[in-house]
Amino acid sequence: MADLLTIRGIVGTEPQLSITPKGLSVLKFRVATHERKRDGETGQWVDGGTSWYSVSAFRSLAENVMESIAQGDHLVIFGKLQIRQFDRPDGTRGTSADIEAYSLGHDLRFGTSLFTKVRNENSDGDRMTHSSAAGRSRSVEQSSGENVWASEETDAA
Repeated sequence: MADLLTIRGIVGTEPQLSITPKGLSVLKFRVATHERKRDGETGQWVDGGTSWYSVSAFRSLAENVMESIAQGDHLVIFGKLQIRQFDRPDGTRGTSADIEAYSLGHDLRFGTSLFTKVRNENSDGDRMTHSSAAGRSRSVEQSSGENVWASEETDAA
């Protein structure tokens, strides 16, 4: 039985892509999650404890994620959880929480994203920007530094 979960977190290490001798793409990085709570006495927001996860992605997901994320990005990750025990060189035991990502993407609470569809897995250069982004509103910074909303209307004549 697989333990499936969804987490929101921040990429804590630079993603590392490797290719196995059999040609399998493998991406690994670490992600940190923490809870923010409002302190009842002061009314201030405070951070709770931090949990760290090791995330792995495989095949085309690994390649697409490598092109899409960087350290510090906010992500939503769905995948299979595995808790492992391991021995450290000093003889102590440790615990690791590993996630095999089935899907992931940017957490849009913290920014916007532009989707680029891969047309053919066998062609590296054959990508296209997702056309449904056309006609949506976007934030444009004015010279005053203030954000305003502008519409990206396109004519489909």
